[in-house]
Amino acid sequence: MRERNRLISWGLRLACALFTLGLVVAPPVQASERSQTVRLTIWQGFKFSEVTLLRENIREFVTKWNAERTPKIEIVESQVPFMDMVRKIRTAALARQMPDIAFVDANAMVQLVCGGVIRPIDQLKNFPAPTIDDLRKNYVAGAFDTNVVYLRGERHLYGLPAQTTTLALFYNKRMFRAKARELEAAGLDPNRAPRDWDEFIGYGKVLTEPAKNIYGFGMNGSLWFTMPFLNQYGAEIVSRNSDGMLVPAINSERAIAALDRKANFYLRDGIEGGAWRDGALDPDQGFLNERYAMVLTGPWMIENFRSSGLDFGVALIPRVPLAEAKALGLVPQDTTEESSATLTLSAGNIGGQNAVISSTCQYPEVALEFLLYFTSEPVQRQWAERLGQIPVLLAAQQNLDLSQFPEVPIFIEQINLAKPLPAIPLANIIEPEIFNPEFNLILQRKTTTRDAVARIERELKRRVVDPVNEAETLAREERKK
Repeated sequence: MRERNRLISWGLRLACALFTLGLVVAPPVQASERSQTVRLTIWQGFKFSEVTLLRENIREFVTKWNAERTPKIEIVESQVPFMDMVRKIRTAALARQMPDIAFVDANAMVQLVCGGVIRPIDQLKNFPAPTIDDLRKNYVAGAFDTNVVYLRGERHLYGLPAQTTTLALFYNKRMFRAKARELEAAGLDPNRAPRDWDEFIGYGKVLTEPAKNIYGFGMNGSLWFTMPFLNQYGAEIVSRNSDGMLVPAINSERAIAALDRKANFYLRDGIEGGAWRDGALDPDQGFLNERYAMVLTGPWMIENFRSSGLDFGVALIPRVPLAEAKALGLVPQDTTEESSATLTLSAGNIGGQNAVISSTCQYPEVALEFLLYFTSEPVQRQWAERLGQIPVLLAAQQNLDLSQFPEVPIFIEQINLAKPLPAIPLANIIEPEIFNPEFNLILQRKTTTRDAVARIERELKRRVVDPVNEAETLAREERKK
């Protein structure tokens, strides 16, 4: 076992060493050395309507730049399937043919950093703020944080959030109206969504009709879909100690409470329809078929639900009930239902894309100017008002015309309460190999939450924390030599 850990650690050290050495890092070249025009390449994996707007943005940026600045620039954009982006970037790095700029999955940042294929933008001479934290104040915090990676004892910013998304509660208004009398008898308002999990269970029990295979809720059991619960309950997967080393943190009463809350919708409360099972009716499809009255999903489903004629609403993810929040120390004891502190109990998760600059980009300062332009207030307003996107820049969230997208304000409110998955090396194995199997055992009644969490923590330590810390320690020792 010890030898296996050493091999894992060596592999991690090798991967992260590429960051320092650079796969194919080339020195900056002045435009006059090659031509009078700077040429930048962009890889993107946006959808059709998004591509149209992106190309408009590129033309505007190039036109404005060439009218006011030198050297002259041109930008060549290519479409790459979103799901293939990271793999293609890795292949391109080996062939020394990387794009200058790429839009990548926000949850793939660490592996790209460890692979040495993207550069820290906070070290560029035109970085627009005194520190990373100063720039962070301008952006959706959770989305910004997916770009911040701590490696080899240093913390750097490796991109900017380009597109962000999160989950919210979708509820079927027609199904709520059909059960209006029963909901009112239970003291619940049929004209709104539940505000906390106790209310959620109350709505779910009224809406659930097992004989008709109709349930109040359909859920996804994966870690990403579980992050809102962990975040609401103030639970962490890993943390860092005062020396900057990783520490497993999931084996806590808060994490157990969060996982129990989610699992019990199926195990105890009887309001969840088994949508988490392999081969079961997908939560989104079950919502579309009116088999599930409520689901947690994202803005990417809005158009699909609309086009089907579904009468639905969107609300914040129900929060931790106030009494439970006080018992867990999540809010002060004098907090009331009307207090602003209760808002933090509706935390969400983070997905989306980041804009990054490759380590081979010969004009990184020009590339950074495009990233800053793309995340600027006018551009982010365009993406919100024309496409229903969530602005990544806080200033662009104000005074928007979202008449075509009435659901987006809820997502804007939810995203500002959201937190991402941990940005650490080997994080890509946590969800599929460590968390998901154990949470499925809980739902299958094959283990207790407490025992599952203890095993998750042991595996986190063995497969993630120890190898990362060993690599970090060796890197620090090498740097001292």
